[in-house]
Amino acid sequence: MLIPSGFTFLLQPLTFQGYNCQPNIMVQLDGRIIAPSKKSDWDKLDFQWILFVGLHSGITIRGKGIIDGFGNSWWDHKDSDGDNRARPHAIRIADSINVIVMGITIQNSPYFHFYIDDCQIVQILNFTALSPADSPNTDGIHLSYAQHVLIYNSTLACGDDCVSILNGCSDVKIQNVNCGPGHGYSIGGLGAPGLGEADVKDIIVINSRVQNSLTGVRIKTWPGGIGSVRNITFINITMSNVKTAISIDQNYCGGPKVCPEPDKNAVAISDIMYEGITGTYTKTSVSLVCSKYKVCRNLRFGNINLTPSNSFVPGGYSGTFCANAYGKLLSKTTPPLDRCILPDKQAPLDAPAPAEAQAPVAM
Repeated sequence: MLIPSGFTFLLQPLTFQGYNCQPNIMVQLDGRIIAPSKKSDWDKLDFQWILFVGLHSGITIRGKGIIDGFGNSWWDHKDSDGDNRARPHAIRIADSINVIVMGITIQNSPYFHFYIDDCQIVQILNFTALSPADSPNTDGIHLSYAQHVLIYNSTLACGDDCVSILNGCSDVKIQNVNCGPGHGYSIGGLGAPGLGEADVKDIIVINSRVQNSLTGVRIKTWPGGIGSVRNITFINITMSNVKTAISIDQNYCGGPKVCPEPDKNAVAISDIMYEGITGTYTKTSVSLVCSKYKVCRNLRFGNINLTPSNSFVPGGYSGTFCANAYGKLLSKTTPPLDRCILPDKQAPLDAPAPAEAQAPVAM
């Protein structure tokens, strides 16, 4: 399939099903594909604008072209329940194997720019996602049940997570990616009511940047969830004007769902490495809000150098907050985290009673 340079094509919601297609489908995008500029002009409201599904023998989407979702007419849209997420994703690839996306730009998506769902062996190279910082829920790349994924040498500027990694993801590498504006590199939210057991593992974000963002690197799980997040590595991440640089939040509650009452369950978070995280923050350098019922274990911090981007910090406050966080410091850190991270050997084997939990430490 060829979308030639110099041409613009108006496209209504469309599905490409590949269950009976020949191997290695190629889409060469050098021109421009646009959505209807007003939501009232759409033929139908679907989960996504353009869907590729069932390509089990490979698909490549490449070129220097642009896909424009004209999302500004959607960003204030709400459904009958008041959920402002009732908007289509720009591109979704589902139930596919050997996916390559290279060189293209997706901009102004009504919802997520690029949604990878139930796919294996995925390469996203030299990709660009562009939307304003105030465009709601416009994740750059959203992964769900995706394995063996490489996101490389890409630029993601959006109104939500630059990369969001949801349930069922493993063996994901994000390398040499520029994020911002946006909400940083996020794992979760996981463990939301009705979504089953969380399982995310073997994720690495390396040699990347975050600027003008709500968070830098973040793990977020709902209270009362079950499952685990483990073996996550953030290494050599440079930050500039990030509100909260490093965040774990086991009490996350976002979106239209009703927040659950706290109970003695939580998604287990363990084996998390932070190495070479440097730059500036505007409010909080490190925030580790771990569950008092299921503490964070085996956190590792080395070569952390985070400083405030202005002189707002009052009274020597170093912008850190920790609760129920256990691990080890591999080097001196800026700000100091020696009072923030408790030794691994002190971590309880079982969920402690509320009175036994570590009191929050703010410095």
